[in-house]
Amino acid sequence: MRLQCDFCYHHCRLDEGERGLCSVREQKDGVLVTRSYGELVALAVDPVEKKPLYHFLPFTKTLSLAMFGCNLSCTFCQNHQISQAGYEKEHVYRHVDAKQIPLMAKEMRCPSVSFTYSEPLVWQDYLMEVAAACKEASLATIMVTNGTFSEEALIRLKPLIDAFNIDVKGDEQFYREMCNGSLKPVLRGLDVLAKGPAHVEVTTMVMETRHSLENIRTMGRLLGDLGVQVWHLSRYFPRYLCTDPPTSEAYLQEALSVACLSSIPYVYAGNSSLGQGTSCPSCHTLLIEDRMARDAGYAKPLDRGVCPQCGAAIYGRFQA
Repeated sequence: MRLQCDFCYHHCRLDEGERGLCSVREQKDGVLVTRSYGELVALAVDPVEKKPLYHFLPFTKTLSLAMFGCNLSCTFCQNHQISQAGYEKEHVYRHVDAKQIPLMAKEMRCPSVSFTYSEPLVWQDYLMEVAAACKEASLATIMVTNGTFSEEALIRLKPLIDAFNIDVKGDEQFYREMCNGSLKPVLRGLDVLAKGPAHVEVTTMVMETRHSLENIRTMGRLLGDLGVQVWHLSRYFPRYLCTDPPTSEAYLQEALSVACLSSIPYVYAGNSSLGQGTSCPSCHTLLIEDRMARDAGYAKPLDRGVCPQCGAAIYGRFQA
């Protein structure tokens, strides 16, 4: 009997012994299972800004983890060694029981745990077990994802995740040509999540050869209409199968200028030497110094989520 996986929008229907597009989900002995459950390919402590999250517990560390796999096949994948099926056998895996993760996070003085690096949607059963344990331990949970949720996955994950960083890679044509995917489920997911209560930030990796300034303008309008508050535009560098030249700093600056014309109040550069500070969108007071500076910090009133100069609400969570 064929069984249907509901972890992502693909809704793969699998026969006995067959794997989904992610190569992780499989029908085995009449049930759907996640292969190598709890076997991690990455476990590290990162600055939360690396996710990137700039408005969620800034200047703190997060315990970051990943199992293998992804449900897209982006030609430019920055982490293909731990996401694309052809590399699955090249790793030494470390089994970590879900209940150990919060203990490790507290030992390393991390107020949050991040599901990141590969695509957490395809191992969301392990993610959910870890996230539930983190909730019991009063730790924040972060999911860095391509956002191709199924409706069922959104219902399961929304109560367990405190902050999302969601990739919006380009328009529908870009997804089909470069990712073997679709923008539609990403926008559907954002439409739900941007309404809260979870914190949401969006990342777009800008390819100078593929993203026109008009593309950026259109994306900004779409994201702004959905209520997105924070948008990271990150420089592309060649990886995996894609040999397009790197995005120049000059083009990224142009893209940022266009993005700043949208209704999104907080727009940032990523993978770049361009400034990374935060200003109040109402009175333009500098609230957070350039995050690349060694002595970066923020004004104490931001702990309460307000601008110390004009009292305007600042989107985010600034206190662990």
